[in-house]
Amino acid sequence: MTGSLSFGGKREMLARGLLWSGASHLLSRLPARDFLLVLNYHRIGNPDEDRFDPGVFSATAEQFNQQLAYLKRHVSLVTLAEALAFVEGKINEKKCRCRVLITFDDGYLDNYNIAFPILRSHGAQAVFFLATGMVGSCHVPWWDHIAYLLRTAQRRRFTLSYPNSLAVNLDKNGLHESLKAVLLSYKNPANSDSARFIRELAEEAKGDEPSGTQRRFLSWEEAREMSRCGMSIGSHTHLHQVLSQLDTGRQFEELSISRAIFREKLGVEIDVLAYPVGGKSSFTDLTKGAARDAGYRAAFSCHGGTNLRGKTLPYDVKRMKIIDQSLSRFKVQTAVCCATGKFWP
Repeated sequence: MTGSLSFGGKREMLARGLLWSGASHLLSRLPARDFLLVLNYHRIGNPDEDRFDPGVFSATAEQFNQQLAYLKRHVSLVTLAEALAFVEGKINEKKCRCRVLITFDDGYLDNYNIAFPILRSHGAQAVFFLATGMVGSCHVPWWDHIAYLLRTAQRRRFTLSYPNSLAVNLDKNGLHESLKAVLLSYKNPANSDSARFIRELAEEAKGDEPSGTQRRFLSWEEAREMSRCGMSIGSHTHLHQVLSQLDTGRQFEELSISRAIFREKLGVEIDVLAYPVGGKSSFTDLTKGAARDAGYRAAFSCHGGTNLRGKTLPYDVKRMKIIDQSLSRFKVQTAVCCATGKFWP
């Protein structure tokens, strides 16, 4: 894919200033903190060539390649096994270093077609968290379904009533802000009927239904090939539902069904999980307990932050989402993180 993501905003300007001033270079010369930084990617490609959710595009192929090249030079890229040893306190080395684990959520086809070859070219491992109910399918998941309905909406102003009242004005607020608000409403733990939400959005927006005829997610055979070539596979549940919207029994079912399918399809025991959405409101203490009871040894969230030695919770391993970052900002974030433990700005 060609093209690029658009980079703007105050954080980008601040990052460029720090880079041009030489401040980030000075930071990179300081001793590294001892921690684990987990980067969370979703799709690799150009959102301008897609009619679904632009928010799941983390980088273009060129940008991802540049990011990996930079990480290889400046941090310690680690495997899942090494990351879990750090989380579980089984690291004996005394040297402090910035460990970085690459992860992908959802298992879009571009993870296999684009990200996988780039990772192999750098000799780097990533963990691909797959929702077993979507593997190899043409399924349009809820976030892409919502985006498609808004992109094709015939009504530019409307109000949603479930799970709370939300006024949508596409002309005034634009697609980006409107989509952000609708997705946030969908993720609300009070949304216990996702089908009702989508149905009401379709009726109010008068948008088109997306076609379900093109394969959008990598297949089991592709997952097996990636595993044979050094990639790691993890669970992203079965149907990618927001777990906090489900009762404890249904949460356990989502998690245990996924493990059973992995066992059948890949012939291995998958014992790491990434919570769908991953925000603080998308999982609870009951979710953590269900994950432990279902046989997972660790679970990854996605509400920001890095993981310190001896202070990381195995069922809330923090990740930083990668989206809409220029290479300049990525370099500054990495330099700041190595010196301070914070992935900023």
